[in-house]
Order: sequence, then C-alpha cells, then structure tokens
Amino acid sequence: MEYLTKSAFAATEIAPSSGPSAELFSAGENGSTAALLGAFSYGEPVSTSPENAFAPSLALRAQAGSRGAPDEGAAQAPAFVILGEGAGDVAAREALLDRAMGPKRKKKSSEKLRRGRRPSEGLAFVARDASGAVVGTVRLWDVRLGEGGPAALLLGPLAVEPGLKSGGIGSALMRHALAEAARLGHGAILLVGDAPYYGRFGFSADRTGALAMPGPYERHRLLALELKEGALDGAKGTIKAAGRKIKGQALGFVA
Repeated sequence: MEYLTKSAFAATEIAPSSGPSAELFSAGENGSTAALLGAFSYGEPVSTSPENAFAPSLALRAQAGSRGAPDEGAAQAPAFVILGEGAGDVAAREALLDRAMGPKRKKKSSEKLRRGRRPSEGLAFVARDASGAVVGTVRLWDVRLGEGGPAALLLGPLAVEPGLKSGGIGSALMRHALAEAARLGHGAILLVGDAPYYGRFGFSADRTGALAMPGPYERHRLLALELKEGALDGAKGTIKAAGRKIKGQALGFVA
C-alpha cells in the first residue's frame, strides 16, 4: 500500500506542514495529491522537483523494538489518514490506548503532567483507516522545565492498533506531530520512551540530564528534541504541567 503526505521531514529538520487538515491519503483515493508541494510516497518522491528532491520517503519502516514500540510487529497497515482529534474520538481513543498500552498506563509519571489538562492547542491527532475507525493516536502537552524555566512540549501517549503495527502509522503520526509543533513555533519536545525507536526522529537523552519527571521513571528514557537551536540551554529541574486546565464534561477530551 502506498501513502502520500504533504509534510516533509528530513533528518531532524522539520518542514512545516500546510495546516491541521488531513495529511495522509491512500495513493489510489486522491489522484491529485501527488501534485501537491512536498508530496511523498513510500519508496520514492512523488515529484522530482528540486524542492522535493532533498527529502526522504516518509516510509522509514520501524525496526522491531522493545516495550511494544508503535511500529513493532508484522502486519501491513491499510490506507489511513491523519486528522485533528475531536470530542467524538474520545471513546475510540481511550479503547485503543487500553488495548495498546494496558491497564497500568494511567499510573505512569507522564500522566501526572496530563491529568486535568488539555493538549497543547492544535496538537492532538488521530489516524483513521478507510472505514473511519481510529487506529492511531498521539497528543502533545504544554509543560514547563523546572521552576520558572522555559516552556516545552511533552509528547505522548503515542499508540497504534496492536494488529496494525509495522504499517508506518506510528512513524507518520510522529512526523506529522513534530512538523505541526515546529510550525506552531514550539522550541522543544520531551517524551519518555525507547531511544532506539524515537532516535530516528531526532530524540536523545543528551539534553535531559538536568531534568526530572514528577515521579518514578527510568532516566535514560527521558528524551528530548530541540525544534529551535538552544531551546533547552540551561533547562533543569522537575518538569511541571503548564497546559490549559479542564473541568466538568470536557474532562473526557483529554483523559
């Protein structure tokens, strides 16, 4: 199956996407998509124009890793599209997270930075298959690095339908989320995860030695990516929640 995307991602440099609308299409469903600036397919660039020639294919197939990395497995993903998450996606997203991450997912340290908060504006996404079912999810959250420290984003959870791992959905969600975060002007993104998987997107533990999560975590798994050079200079202390608070019925939107 071939996919097209309007967001390009070269090495750790992020090319801003054209906006928060649908970004991925099955090649057979939208014949005009190949003509869009920055469109790429699995395998080879759709266009041979100079502005497209530098960027690699989006299909950097994930190698099987530990802890159930979102692209680990053997199944081939169907056609899918990435969209901004809506209130109607809550139940499907939560069920997917339960299947992909298990019942202990809400006990993780990262949850303390998400609980009772909304995701960062414009940075909550779902992947849908051809039937409209939610098969992937990723959200990013506003945090502050230490007392009075710089603002940053916390990425997660990233999850893909267990039966569709290794189909490129997790990688596509990551690349789209990073491109959108850069387009919106954010300086850095942190996450807790496996370096062998997230390293392909530019994340490492090189800049997180002076930072800490607000609860138990494995220090070598606290990773960061600078979207702006120097964004993490001098960052130290415990990471604190800084996102918009929610209340009442809206709680389900970010649970």
